[in-house]
Amino acid sequence: MNRLSFEHNLFNKGVELIAGVDEVGRGALAGPMVAGAVILDKNVLLRVHEILTNNDVVPAEVQELQKYTLIKDSKLLTPKKREGLAGFIKSVCVSWSVFQISPQEIDTYNIPSCTQKAFYGVIKGLSVQPDHILTDAFRITAFPELIQTNIVGGDNLSLTIGAASIVAKVFRDSLMMDLSTDPTYACYEFYRHKGYGTKLHFAKIAQYGISPLHRKSFIL
Repeated sequence: MNRLSFEHNLFNKGVELIAGVDEVGRGALAGPMVAGAVILDKNVLLRVHEILTNNDVVPAEVQELQKYTLIKDSKLLTPKKREGLAGFIKSVCVSWSVFQISPQEIDTYNIPSCTQKAFYGVIKGLSVQPDHILTDAFRITAFPELIQTNIVGGDNLSLTIGAASIVAKVFRDSLMMDLSTDPTYACYEFYRHKGYGTKLHFAKIAQYGISPLHRKSFIL
């Protein structure tokens, strides 16, 4: 499937600015949930849509366009490719934003409420406000239904949502890697599991107990 079909349909209806939104870390046992939002340039996306539709050979002078075709669900990319694409996306986009929700907030207000707060916050954090929002499955209740499209599996069906997922994933992974070097949290080896519920992580919790970075409501 052409991962710009949703965007192309909206552009044909006169929409100019489309924000893709996605979250990472929603199901993790430790660390923040992070939402990402990205608005990509309409004119560039229209050209990329032509390339994807017609399987065009990208001209040598516009090889940068080829990078857009590599954008997809962050989980399907290697860490190195994610990091490279995150840098590329932030350098060429109209606007990008990330928004964090702490473990304490998640324990206090529950994950559905926090997801809504993260999506609202990340959109409001954009330097340019979008005309339409594409989300990965979740409807953002604070915005009218008319200006959003909620796509199940959207991070791999929409290039714009995929871009948001990459920016959010790289930001969160970097944060968890930094926490791995903090003496307070080094024992949990977050660099190996990024706070998710792996066998190793559960073993570390059993050995060292719950830290302030852990979501008690997910563990107890």
